[in-house]
Amino acid sequence: MTLADELAGFAAVRRWLLARDGEAGFGRVYLDAYGNVTIQRPRARVVVVPPGGEVPDRFDVLLLAGPPKILESALVQMDTPRMQLLSLPTPPRVADKVVIEAMRMAEAVAGARVADQLVEIGTALAAERDPARVLELILQHGRAIARADAGSMFVVEDDGDRLRFAAAHNDSVDIDFSTFTMPVAETSIVGTAVLSGRTVRVADLYASGEAQTHARTFQHDRTLDRSLGYQTRSMLTTPVITPEGKVLAVMQLINARDDDAGPLRSDHDFETRVRPFTPEDERLCGALASQAAVALENARLIADIEALFEGFVRASVHAIEQRDPTTSGHSQRVADLTVGLAKAADRSAGIFADLTFDADALREIEYAGLLHDFGKVGVREEVLVKAKKLYPQRRALLEERFAHMQTAVQRDILQARIDGRDPAEHRERLAALSHAQALVDRCNEPSLLAEETSAELPRLLELAFVDGQGRQVNVLEPQDVAALGVRRGSLTPQERREIEDHVRHTYDFLVRIPWTQSLCRIPEIAGKHHEYLDGSGYPGRVDGPAIPVQARMMTVADIFDALTASDRPYKAAVPLERALGILEAEAKRGKVDADVLALFIDAKVWKAVVP
Repeated sequence: MTLADELAGFAAVRRWLLARDGEAGFGRVYLDAYGNVTIQRPRARVVVVPPGGEVPDRFDVLLLAGPPKILESALVQMDTPRMQLLSLPTPPRVADKVVIEAMRMAEAVAGARVADQLVEIGTALAAERDPARVLELILQHGRAIARADAGSMFVVEDDGDRLRFAAAHNDSVDIDFSTFTMPVAETSIVGTAVLSGRTVRVADLYASGEAQTHARTFQHDRTLDRSLGYQTRSMLTTPVITPEGKVLAVMQLINARDDDAGPLRSDHDFETRVRPFTPEDERLCGALASQAAVALENARLIADIEALFEGFVRASVHAIEQRDPTTSGHSQRVADLTVGLAKAADRSAGIFADLTFDADALREIEYAGLLHDFGKVGVREEVLVKAKKLYPQRRALLEERFAHMQTAVQRDILQARIDGRDPAEHRERLAALSHAQALVDRCNEPSLLAEETSAELPRLLELAFVDGQGRQVNVLEPQDVAALGVRRGSLTPQERREIEDHVRHTYDFLVRIPWTQSLCRIPEIAGKHHEYLDGSGYPGRVDGPAIPVQARMMTVADIFDALTASDRPYKAAVPLERALGILEAEAKRGKVDADVLALFIDAKVWKAVVP
């Protein structure tokens, strides 16, 4: 066909276009499944369709070719702003200009699309806080921009001396991904990108088995290609560099392609369907890498801060347990149980169906659980670890006084015998003294005190002896009798208030920390885990509506662990069924949340700490 010949119909247009396949500056030309002609540039696609023809889903510009009257009718029926017309018959010279203009328009459309895509990518990267996820997003979007069949991400580590293979994608073969490291060296393409801080673009690694770029020759090891049944042809390796010039990672894209004809399988596929990466691909991937560097640096910074804070939380728990070794592990177990409850609520289809806990909310609950007893650092240590009603040093003093009195009575018995008097009275005093000592030992235990035993305690104030200096010494003093008279547990009312104040100390400490928005309720959750729904809890005596559900969950977790913990030296662990029964009784009394407890039992959340 000559330029003087007219293109009379669509068939002639199709033949004319197909004959120009591969022509310099024109692009690839091929037929789709519907007989339409596709003109494919590296980033833009023009589809030439006859009136009434099947319109494909993907195109940048649709070029409608046909007689004027039919084109007019087609215009009424079709609604796309990216359409141009080729009126037939027409000379090839005119058709050439129309097609070139359509291609320019397609490239403008594609450019605008990529610009929008970069804006969306920047937004997505800025919102991501997980460094591993940032790497995945960089690779995903880089492949989309350059239309790469495969790609990998490498992370720079050890002060720039090593590269860690961190992610891999491939549309044509399945990759058994495994992390490995390699030194940063000029012998590798990715190492060269790190050392030079520049993109390395290779047109075809299979052209001669070597690649010339950056005035360098690279040997391509095809061992991995052969094992995968794949061919690494074109390659674009772009360093991810911070504004300060630090290389954080490297994105390596493999095998640019423009078609959607499925995976690359045969030698013919790799030879005909893979194109070199273009300077435009390099420019756009460089722009992506610049955005990615800031996002990756921010994500790493956030990860470092979170790791630092995690360490602070763990160190705080360690400090708590150092002050109160008898409850070692309690904070972790309460955190695990409360997080388990939150996860169960998140999965629930019942009363908690509308309640959701994302990763941030679960971390907030975990930290609140770990720190819920931190206020114990403000409680006197002797009160905090008090296992029995009398402090050890006080009990030792009473033992000494009992021993002195016993010696004094035995002396009186001996003196009576010397004087020829009946020592029966003194023997009765000695027996009463032994009974009193046994009573003190029995009452000193933190078990429930019987009323008849409690009634005997005031008589202990009558026990006295005369010391070597002639002074009368009472064996027990009123505060001793008051401590021994505690009905349940080991703490006096004043000591119990001190212990209860640990929750206030916890809140006062936690509320001073500048929490992020996602963790801002930690002080409230931890500070209300001893509040009861009926308002009888502490420290604020608040009732149900003022207690967040996370704190209600922690209340159940805290009570359960206190009952079942096997590491308390002053009490035996309560069996599971009895512990659940005690909690159910508390729910019936309106103290703990019955719905939370039911979920705790039904979901077997307790298995996190009780096998």
